[in-house]
Amino acid sequence: MADPLVTVAIPTFNREALLRETLSTVVAQDLRDFEVLIVDNASPYDVEALVAAFRDPRLRLVRQPRNVGLAANWRTALSAPRTRYVAVLEDDNLWAPWHLSAAIEALERHPTASFYGCSAAFFGSREGRYHPDWATRSELYVRDWHETGYGIWLAGPPVLASAVVFRRQALTGLFWGGRTWPWCRDWLWWGQFALQGPFLFNPASGLHYRWHGDNDTYRFVNQRGRAHWHFTVRELARRAYAQGALRNLAAEIDGLPAATVSTIVLALSTPDTPPALARQARRLFERRRDLAAQPGCARDYRIAARIGGWWLPWADVRMRVMGRWWPTGRW
Repeated sequence: MADPLVTVAIPTFNREALLRETLSTVVAQDLRDFEVLIVDNASPYDVEALVAAFRDPRLRLVRQPRNVGLAANWRTALSAPRTRYVAVLEDDNLWAPWHLSAAIEALERHPTASFYGCSAAFFGSREGRYHPDWATRSELYVRDWHETGYGIWLAGPPVLASAVVFRRQALTGLFWGGRTWPWCRDWLWWGQFALQGPFLFNPASGLHYRWHGDNDTYRFVNQRGRAHWHFTVRELARRAYAQGALRNLAAEIDGLPAATVSTIVLALSTPDTPPALARQARRLFERRRDLAAQPGCARDYRIAARIGGWWLPWADVRMRVMGRWWPTGRW
């Protein structure tokens, strides 16, 4: 029997009711040629019974012998499939019935693209939409950094993790991050995918993203979380620069909000930033000291505008020290 075309990878831990709801939207997909890999991080309930209740042979469960941590469980879920495509789905989110078929159709039509993503509609404790500002049309976008620049990837992930479907070969040589960092690891991964080939973006909302009190994002609104964010900006910029991108940083991030530009400048002004990028960040700061007066500008950028640019290289270091975090303990 031929292998399915795509694996739906679902890392999970102790979300019985939410996982059941998530799986219900997967088995309802109008594309039928897929398998589902549920990687359970040693949950304290009968996950086998939950999966068996669906009576669907496409569902496969892998249980970790012990809790290996969030990052390791995700890595298992994404790297274990052997299908041509891998679709990511967190255990608390839902898909529109057409999500997989739209993703696979787009990837088959654009064979050089490394991955696909789409807009997301929020539900639960927060309403709204996750949608990049640059996506103003209704048709599929084909974003190649050689043509559009790489700056948008320094602003944060333009898609949420559960909206992503990627070619399995994109994992080759991927830098996964550390065993516990960064918390925004999906952004680190998709940003590397974007350097391999075009990124496909569907402005339609194929993902329904659930906001609730147990969202991982809430746990990292602190100094350590900001240090992780800065690290991710720096790591993606370093890799992009090595491939020929970001030769004009100011032009690539022109028009972004003050909060975003100031964060990028701070992240790229550190002693461990490639010198050519650090010099660009410093020049941009000197030209755009006016950002300090704009709403949302990062506090350390405001401090540097007041006391001098010498503060920039040390602001991120101070953040790491206060957050008691340094990028050590890699895989």
